[in-house]
Amino acid sequence: MSKKFFKVMASALATAVILTGCVGGKKEEKKADPNAKVEITYWNFPQFTKDGEFKTTEEYDAALIKAFEEKYPNIKVNYQKIEFTDGPAKIETAIQSKTAPDVIYDAPGRVIAWAAKDLLVPFDNIEKDKFSKAAISASSYKDKVYLYPQGVAPFLMGVNVDLTDKLGVTNLLPLNKKDRNWTVEEFEKFLRAVKEKDPSLIPTLFYTKSQAGDQGPRAFVSNLYGSWITDKDVTKYTINDENGVKGLEWVKKAYDEGLLGQGVALEAKDALEAFKSGQSPMSILFSPSLAAAHASGFNYKFIPFPNNSGKATYEYLVAGPAIFNNGDVNKAEAAKKFVDFMVNDKDWGKRTLLASGNFSAKVGETGLYDTEELKFAETLTEQYGPYYNTIPGFAKMRPLWFNMVQGVLNGTTTPKDGLDKFVQDADKTIKEAK
Repeated sequence: MSKKFFKVMASALATAVILTGCVGGKKEEKKADPNAKVEITYWNFPQFTKDGEFKTTEEYDAALIKAFEEKYPNIKVNYQKIEFTDGPAKIETAIQSKTAPDVIYDAPGRVIAWAAKDLLVPFDNIEKDKFSKAAISASSYKDKVYLYPQGVAPFLMGVNVDLTDKLGVTNLLPLNKKDRNWTVEEFEKFLRAVKEKDPSLIPTLFYTKSQAGDQGPRAFVSNLYGSWITDKDVTKYTINDENGVKGLEWVKKAYDEGLLGQGVALEAKDALEAFKSGQSPMSILFSPSLAAAHASGFNYKFIPFPNNSGKATYEYLVAGPAIFNNGDVNKAEAAKKFVDFMVNDKDWGKRTLLASGNFSAKVGETGLYDTEELKFAETLTEQYGPYYNTIPGFAKMRPLWFNMVQGVLNGTTTPKDGLDKFVQDADKTIKEAK
């Protein structure tokens, strides 16, 4: 795919244009110069930390850039690492000051919002059928792909089996069942057993303080009885349907009984710390990358969300590079070459994917990892739910969610009233963003 993609890309870029002014009422066009010496900027979060040779993102990105520049000596890549904490704000500041990077490695939530503002260069010649439908859908805006999908991974739950072995409750987990699926009743039986065996432990922590890691609680609630946050076409919010209300009613009941901890004022990092430190045998927020960071020193298993539908549905990560339109066609051409190199190069494409710890977004590119748990997580691609992180107004919806759940857990509103109000307000954020 790499050679074919590059040839098509090079041909398209040879005729790429930018507007330079008007003469006689006609817009002049400037073609890309394939031999021009170009400098581009590349920003990246700490994504590539799992390479066998280079242990940090900075080291890995430096090696990646060096290999690219050796192949394309007329292109220089200037690199800047950004952090997950303040990186998003730095990007927005750069956009406002017209100093945005040429290439950034990110996720669709932000990328598609930029695409909607006409800030990005689309990947017009990407072969969509080479990628999973879930990855392409999440990476597209108005049928154009703006994030080149390299990696995908599900968000699911994790369990510390060393701790459950110690408690004598591992047999209550669905580890020997097909797809490890389990019902709400089976899940509740497990939680009660943990509480009975050791009342000092938190069976699992349901947190609601902020938007940090909010995909965990949302997927948890929506899975219980077979609802979802939005409709399948991601045009409106639907979590207030009968099954969504039933799910939040169960959460309220379990919370009041001490089965879900006391997380109304806690967030994702607190839940992950409780899991990592052995205060809780289970986390409702887990993924391959989170496992690497929060499950060292003990044996863990990936577990589906409890559900009575027969099969869990997952929110999922999509990661890959995007290109800002900085008004220079030569930079755009160079940026596309860099993107193609990091995703499709015969050596560095696969290596970059593995360094991220994600699974491939390409159809049929499986079996990249040899551990039982990663093999299991890799099989869940077909269970990814509608990707609603790119819905208009998504950022404004998130505080509506956790504030509503706080009200339910604190008893100031009922699950039905809370969800009805949430959907009403969340649907307004869609209209306001259009």
